[in-house]
Amino acid sequence: MTTNKARRIIIAAVVIAVAITSVKLYWQHRQQSANALSYRCFANGQHWGYDILVGEKIVIHQSIDPEAKGRIGFASKEAAEADARIVIGNIKLGETPVFNAHKMQRTGTLPAQ
Repeated sequence: MTTNKARRIIIAAVVIAVAITSVKLYWQHRQQSANALSYRCFANGQHWGYDILVGEKIVIHQSIDPEAKGRIGFASKEAAEADARIVIGNIKLGETPVFNAHKMQRTGTLPAQ
């Protein structure tokens, strides 16, 4: 009887350990997904803009192209995507998400003048 009781205790301990590990991994994955950076482009009349999201929350709404003359959006979806990827890269590096024309020329987003 003692061996049978010991087996039950060992099996119960293993089941509890697996359950705790599974719950912990689930919450870690959920937290990482909630903090994931992404972007979403949108049409703004004849132009384009983008949102930077952390999880599902918009943290940056960029409806105009800062390098364009006037307050107009990006000329194409591809230009908005390129800008959004640079902003996300800067955030991941711990840099400011704002960048100037020199940095855009260096990354190939803006042609040299």
